Amino acid sequence: MRKRIQYVLGAGATYAAVALFLRFAGSGVGWGAALLFALVATPLVFWAAWLRGRMREQAVEWGRRRFRPWPEERRR
Repeated sequence: MRKRIQYVLGAGATYAAVALFLRFAGSGVGWGAALLFALVATPLVFWAAWLRGRMREQAVEWGRRRFRPWPEERRR
């Protein structure tokens, strides 16, 4: 349950931050457009974070499988 609450609070904070950034960044975007763009951008932010973590895990696994010790270390 605690994990779900953290996820919802993180999504709300991300949504608010993106909406405020778009509204006050000097681009002249109104509140309606800023809220709509934030609604689209929030899932993309979470997807990008998930994708980054997954790629990092796969890189660690690939490195673990492909790593060969130096010949000096193999003899130990």
